[in-house]
Amino acid sequence: MAGIHIHPHDILDEGTEQILNHIGSIGHITTIFPQVNTIFERNPNPIGSLPHNPVHSCVLGNGTIHVALDTKALYPSLYQKVDETISAGADPLKQFQEASKNESYDVVPWLNLLNGHFEGNVAGNAVIDYKGNPIPSWICPNGPDVVPMWTKVIVAISEVYGCQMFMIDRIRYPDWSGVDVNPKEMFTCFCDHCQAKMQASGIDPAKLVADMLQIEANLKEKQFDSAVQFFQESALIKQWVAFRQASVSGFVEELIRCVQKENPSIRFWLDLWPPAYAWILGQDYHRLTKSAPILKHFPYHKLGGGADVQGLIEYFAKTDAEREKAFQAFRALFGLPYTLTYAEFKQKGYPLQFVRAENDKVRALSQPGTKIYSGIQMWNIDTADLLEAVREARASAADDIIYYCYGWAELKHFETIAQFARQQSQNG
Repeated sequence: MAGIHIHPHDILDEGTEQILNHIGSIGHITTIFPQVNTIFERNPNPIGSLPHNPVHSCVLGNGTIHVALDTKALYPSLYQKVDETISAGADPLKQFQEASKNESYDVVPWLNLLNGHFEGNVAGNAVIDYKGNPIPSWICPNGPDVVPMWTKVIVAISEVYGCQMFMIDRIRYPDWSGVDVNPKEMFTCFCDHCQAKMQASGIDPAKLVADMLQIEANLKEKQFDSAVQFFQESALIKQWVAFRQASVSGFVEELIRCVQKENPSIRFWLDLWPPAYAWILGQDYHRLTKSAPILKHFPYHKLGGGADVQGLIEYFAKTDAEREKAFQAFRALFGLPYTLTYAEFKQKGYPLQFVRAENDKVRALSQPGTKIYSGIQMWNIDTADLLEAVREARASAADDIIYYCYGWAELKHFETIAQFARQQSQNG
């Protein structure tokens, strides 16, 4: 059955009674995913206000972890900053567990692994771009302290909170968006650890950088088609894409191996980008689903599949003609078959068929028997489009739905999907 994602500020601001009442009104939610550590994101994103939060109209994530653990003591070489609300006595995960213990929900902590406010030897584990600059708040899957650090934290959370299942998110390299749009974050990683592994796999990092600089030059000259063509034809770029996928898959495999060595009962969900973009960020569905046979991805249609497509186009293009050329080049790079203009995309996003198409791709790419959950957008959307997105997801190869996310959704959206679920149940 379906799931829903909640944030620490939801628990602290609204209280568990209100949250459980609202989620209960939906009627078909069985799994709740409390976010344990935040990312640097506006809630809600990118605009709007939290419709039923009595304390804050919006909340800015600051990359901290919201559990009552001394993360520095667990692994002094690299650790995530503990949120100040924990020091003040709050414990949203424990609070929610206690409030829901007599309910029938599965509570699965949701962890962001490679993006957040980290301290300690951040420089020795950072993601580095093709010009030698560290990417703020990102750590590298090949960083030497990343697997040991997260092994300690996940095992400790399991011991303190009794959790045996975790959702792991941000298991990838940076995309082009975050606090600001910065496409340079895509051309990573050139840390010492990645460069050594590149050379061992037959990639010359200096020659790879030269190809990336050529793509950058094409983009600066507004030669968007040429940039895409060069990207697609460069042998070194192909090797780099494969290298990143192997790095992320290797990271996930080693993390799961290390965690299960300490506690064989712990299992994992994967949170991935939709296939249209996952490949360029280092996510290989075929290999990753060998390690964890249950996943959620997020083909939110109005947001361009979770990607800040509009932000990227506006970064490179300043006139309507340039924006149209950039958007069509973007569609070509990511193999998006939809015949729509940039103006149409800004107004409506991708056609709703995107939801079904991406779910079907996930099924084709994943290992047999993988449980697939389709992320559904619940904010900045009208009820008709919400229902159509749910229908597209249910008509696809996905097993079920995860709604994203509780605190951003209007109450009318809860009512709408509850009515839809009742109608589906009545119709058999």
